[in-house]
Amino acid sequence: MTRPGTPRRLPAASAAALLTLTLGACSTGAVPASAPASSNPSAGPTATRDVPITSRGVASIVLDHLSADYANASAAWVPEHPPERYVGGEFYYDPAEASDGDLIRVSLWKTDKPQTCATPNEYRSGCVELQAADGNQVFLAWEVEAPEEDPGLFSVWVNHPGETVYALSAGPVLKGDPRKQTLRFSPEALRSVVIDERLRLLTTQDVIDAGQRVERWQK
Repeated sequence: MTRPGTPRRLPAASAAALLTLTLGACSTGAVPASAPASSNPSAGPTATRDVPITSRGVASIVLDHLSADYANASAAWVPEHPPERYVGGEFYYDPAEASDGDLIRVSLWKTDKPQTCATPNEYRSGCVELQAADGNQVFLAWEVEAPEEDPGLFSVWVNHPGETVYALSAGPVLKGDPRKQTLRFSPEALRSVVIDERLRLLTTQDVIDAGQRVERWQK
């Protein structure tokens, strides 16, 4: 059954919204005032993460990992009761007359209750732990299609101390474990996005500046 809260016209995005709520609700974890930048060259050798990330900043990092042949980009859909410091960006690919297209949404938020595969979720068809990143747990979860209702989706997220970075792909029909299907964006591709050390609630000014150059941005 399709879940309520559908943003725009993509059926699976309603499930994505619900997953976002489940992952992030009632979060109160602390986030450091500033942090050293990652070793990623884009951050610069002496940069410090001390600037709150923006939706466009999130989008700029996503485009360092995923293809830029999207139809449009925008700030991530915001649930009715978003988790604290929720921010994100999203992209639609291959829109059609009856659909906005395939969705990639990347968001992050403050949390002291990070979700794992052990966290109850009635909508999941499967969940596994992927290779950790710098000691932080990374997970993959998916929901298979509901014929004629919802094509399914999968999500990948990493739990940092005090915050979660979360990416989802919705639109292509999902028959089972997404690692066993040929998809435009694989779980490994989304993993590369969420573990990018610039993708944090506090980032560098370079990321903010790059966000202003993201094209086809819709307000």
